[in-house]
Amino acid sequence: MKRLAFLVVLFSFFSCSSEVSLTPEEIKELSTKDIEIIFTTTEPNYDEVMITYYDFDIGTDVAKAYVFKYDVDDNPLPIKIVFDNYEHDFLRGEGFRNNFSDAELKVQLFIDEELILEETSKGTASTFAKVDFNYDL
Repeated sequence: MKRLAFLVVLFSFFSCSSEVSLTPEEIKELSTKDIEIIFTTTEPNYDEVMITYYDFDIGTDVAKAYVFKYDVDDNPLPIKIVFDNYEHDFLRGEGFRNNFSDAELKVQLFIDEELILEETSKGTASTFAKVDFNYDL
């Protein structure tokens, strides 16, 4: 009798279906990621960074200068670029300071709020600080 009960329980366990069907919107949401790119500087005075990245939606590189803002204590505030529901397979871009400051320039790449990449660079009297944020998702 115990053997029969065991077989019935075992059969019912394996016969249960755990199939899940998702809508196209749910599938897209699962395959997209929220991207946040954060630039910081240690330059105590006016500073800007030229950021270039590939925009898949328009099929070309986008380049724009971003000026750092400073709080009331003259601390530089981070520059954030956000891509919600990013659905492409990779991210390609760079940021550089268009002057010869030896202050540190840093980029951090977050995917779904997890730090994935961090790169820091300092300029010299003859080179610009440059950071890349190339990543295969």
